[in-house]
Amino acid sequence: MDDSTISPSNRTFWRTLSQVLDMIEKVVVVILLTGIVVLIFSGVLSRFVFHYSIAFSEELARFIFVWGSLFGAASAFKTGEHGGIPLLVNRLGPRGRRVVEIFVTLGVVTFLGYLVIMTGVSTMKSFESGQISTTTEIPIWTINFGMMLAFLMGFIRSIQGFFLGAFKPEVTPVKNKTD
Repeated sequence: MDDSTISPSNRTFWRTLSQVLDMIEKVVVVILLTGIVVLIFSGVLSRFVFHYSIAFSEELARFIFVWGSLFGAASAFKTGEHGGIPLLVNRLGPRGRRVVEIFVTLGVVTFLGYLVIMTGVSTMKSFESGQISTTTEIPIWTINFGMMLAFLMGFIRSIQGFFLGAFKPEVTPVKNKTD
């Protein structure tokens, strides 16, 4: 969809949603990056300088890395910077590209919606069971909840990217062998 097919009220909604999500993403990314740098640096420093290993730093850094990767992937959906196969799509005409765009968006939104539901179920089960991680003893439901939020962000950003036209493949002319 190009900008002319979106009503002014919808355009305002998507713009406001985009600004709010952009702010949330920036805060989350700064916190996660700061956390992982501090954890890894303190783990290395304590191991090699003080000859004492901080056991929880590796596990916590792993959790933060997973969250960061998932939130980063969610952020990429807004601008259509996720993986794709432009070589095939660019060979199609405008109508074919539009069909592929709709099909891919529906597939991505369906899959991310499924992941939101399944991580929600997993979060509830781990909350009810009181399961904790081995080293840090962090409740596993908090780890799962972070993943659920990242999948939810990807779900929202996929829809947002579709309506803002982020998934439009570039139109590149197909060269003949004689060129």
